[in-house]
Amino acid sequence: MKADWSVCPYLILLILHQTSRSEMFQLLGPAGPVIAVVGEDVVLPTHLKPNISAEDMRIEWFRPQHRDPLVHLYLLGESRNEPQNPSYSGRTALFPEELREGNTSLRLSRVQVSDEGQYSCYIQSKSDNNYRIMVSLEVRAVGTEPVIFREADEGGEVGLLCESKGWYPQPDLIWQDSGGHNLTTEKPEILRDSLSLIAIRTRVVIKREGSRRFTCRVLQQKLHEEKVTEFKLHDACQSRPWRAAFAVTMTALILLGIVQCVFIHRWKKSLQHP
Repeated sequence: MKADWSVCPYLILLILHQTSRSEMFQLLGPAGPVIAVVGEDVVLPTHLKPNISAEDMRIEWFRPQHRDPLVHLYLLGESRNEPQNPSYSGRTALFPEELREGNTSLRLSRVQVSDEGQYSCYIQSKSDNNYRIMVSLEVRAVGTEPVIFREADEGGEVGLLCESKGWYPQPDLIWQDSGGHNLTTEKPEILRDSLSLIAIRTRVVIKREGSRRFTCRVLQQKLHEEKVTEFKLHDACQSRPWRAAFAVTMTALILLGIVQCVFIHRWKKSLQHP
């Protein structure tokens, strides 16, 4: 039996047509990580290409590695977040007015440190075509100016504590003298507040002689942020002798006043009883 090769062009065209249909749409996202600031809002951008309507599609945002993975679910023309991860409750939304243009981006409000990580956007069309893309979210927070506390003066040495709060990720803290030499000798103490923001602090013990100006420097390389506070030791050291001299002077004046009162009292008493 001879093969009917006349149907081959039609089969090829059908295959090409089906292939072109399967490749007709793409789900696109950002080229790199999305950067968010703690407490602010952020958009995880995704869209269909070409800009077909996503109004009748299933749009699901989730975190693959989490126990409660669902971040946001759009189904049958509305958001349905009953199984949503509780930490995202009231903080997620799509852009309903832009779904018809293929915008499937997720808006995340009041960003938290725990929001950092990988997100998956999954879309299912009416014809059961599936689209999926991963979006990475990186969270940042710039902390406070470092504050220096004078803790103790013992044996000709001064203890200083430097602290800065509200950072993410963890910064570096460095003590330096006036010549720029690193004086840091101990590992920093790291604390986290209720929002998982980082407080960093460390101590340094310095001798009274030598350099009189010291710097506490907080560096966050990823954020390209640096905050610096300077401490002038001679100002603090001079305050103690001044206070001591003041206390001695006041004590002497008080004693002199008491003696004078006693003398006047006795003098008046001697006049009354010669």
